[in-house]
Amino acid sequence: MRAVVRLNLLVAAAFLLALLLSLYALMHQARSDIRRELSSGMRMAEQLLMQAVRYPEQLDSLLQVELRHLNLQVLPAGVSPTPESWGGGDTPDWFAALVWPAHQPLFERRIPLNEQEVLVLIADPADELEEVWESALQIFWLFSGAALLSSAAISWGVSRGMRPVAQILQALDRIQHGQFNARLGNYSVPEVRRLADHFNRMAEVLEREQSDNRRLTRELMALQEKERSYLARELHDDLGQYLTGIHAQAYLLSKASDRADIVAKTAPLIVRDCEQIQQGFRRLIRSLHPVILEPLGLEESLRSLAEQWQRSSGIECQLLLRTLPELPDEESATHLYRLLQEALNNVARHAQATRVCISLIRCGDHLSLRVQDNGQGLPAELRPGVGLRSMQERARYMNASLELTSAVGQGLLLKLDLPLPGGAQ
Repeated sequence: MRAVVRLNLLVAAAFLLALLLSLYALMHQARSDIRRELSSGMRMAEQLLMQAVRYPEQLDSLLQVELRHLNLQVLPAGVSPTPESWGGGDTPDWFAALVWPAHQPLFERRIPLNEQEVLVLIADPADELEEVWESALQIFWLFSGAALLSSAAISWGVSRGMRPVAQILQALDRIQHGQFNARLGNYSVPEVRRLADHFNRMAEVLEREQSDNRRLTRELMALQEKERSYLARELHDDLGQYLTGIHAQAYLLSKASDRADIVAKTAPLIVRDCEQIQQGFRRLIRSLHPVILEPLGLEESLRSLAEQWQRSSGIECQLLLRTLPELPDEESATHLYRLLQEALNNVARHAQATRVCISLIRCGDHLSLRVQDNGQGLPAELRPGVGLRSMQERARYMNASLELTSAVGQGLLLKLDLPLPGGAQ
């Protein structure tokens, strides 16, 4: 059921209840008023009739006069007046019965005229009932008009108020179908205007995230192709050449096995090429997975990473490691290693720094990593690339908080806080 229908039904029920209560109060008060009017009229009529009885010549003229609230009848002695409905006129019988039921006591006086006739005076509430009926009709039409006006006002107000809701729902449907360029206009109602502002900001963020995701997808695909090209180049240009040389040298040995000088000259070359192949495989494996973590552990692996990075980048690297605990699992150690590796690579590529300070220490129930460089800092309008996104994803996987603090020309501070389980030592 629509909201406007529910509100109209509720208002109609409230007006109906108020109408019934008003009519009940009106009829209850009318019953008391009629009783007082009839009693007062009877007392006045008694005085007139007593005077008329003393002067019979006035009785006939008095009987011809139509008295309000009174009914005069001359009846034979011993005969009672026939009871009639008090409705009459414009008053419906059912309404008269509600206000002045038949069981109400009659205001009646009997004055003997002679031995054969009796003057009967009966109070007649018909005029009073007609006034009550007119008042009831006025109340009914007043409440009906007010209910109609309220219903019209509610319908207009709700339809006007629901128009922004319909527009917001349409915009949300567009968002649901991936159309993040949906926007809401300006509204006059402050609350709706605030809601529209929040929606527009949300849509802008989603649109920006969609654009960033598309850009990162392209970068990831490019990076994947770059890694494949690198592996293919290493396997073909480096390892392939050594294998070709070994194949040629082995063929030479097979043909000149009886010549000791050729064997003595060729065998060291084969050993040398095999060592080069082994070193090349180690480089590839190390680039694909930090196998150094397994035999050396996290602390020594980080020291080795810092030393190798300092030699390759030419940037001074200071490393502080203190009371490292056991991490929850090997994957956390791998993610921490890769995160620091990515942070150092970003410094070498973008920071233009001359010094990097790294600290990894335990602080209470969490492990704190700090990487501070003296480079140029992050630009004001930074769009996260693959490297930064990968660090954020690794931090999220470890349930850690990652924060970057930077000012242009004042370097960059990377802070990672990794919560430790209660039993970590």
